[in-house]
Amino acid sequence: MSNKQSAEDRQKAIQELVSKTAISDQKHLVELLAEHYKIETNQAVVSRDLRKLGVVKKMINGVLTYEIANVDVSAEILRLALVDIVHNESMIVIKTHPGLADFVGDCVDQHTDLEVLGCLAGENVVFVTPKSIKTIRKTFSKICEKFHFKNKG
Repeated sequence: MSNKQSAEDRQKAIQELVSKTAISDQKHLVELLAEHYKIETNQAVVSRDLRKLGVVKKMINGVLTYEIANVDVSAEILRLALVDIVHNESMIVIKTHPGLADFVGDCVDQHTDLEVLGCLAGENVVFVTPKSIKTIRKTFSKICEKFHFKNKG
């Protein structure tokens, strides 16, 4: 079984468990995956899967419990995080509300089709270096499109 297939199987199992069982922490989820699906994993992998699946914690009967979000929480946070996206001849700068630049930087890193060499996130700004300055306008437009940001230009 390939890693991609096993990741898909694990994520499907997580979705089933979260929709049917009250789970309040990742340790319990790891135990349930092993018990019900014979999937051996660890907390770090489960944490990434939960984020990728858009699983959130909601207060249910006085206990924070994992739930499948009705809304794409990551997309909402990203939409609300952005203040401005600008570029010059060599770099793209994404301005965010304070404390959200690392989240936005992670989003940039996850989109492998953006033709980005890398990015560096601070408190409220992300510096994005395109693979080529010759295509910076195209990369800038792709970032704006992927992040649903309506640029002024």
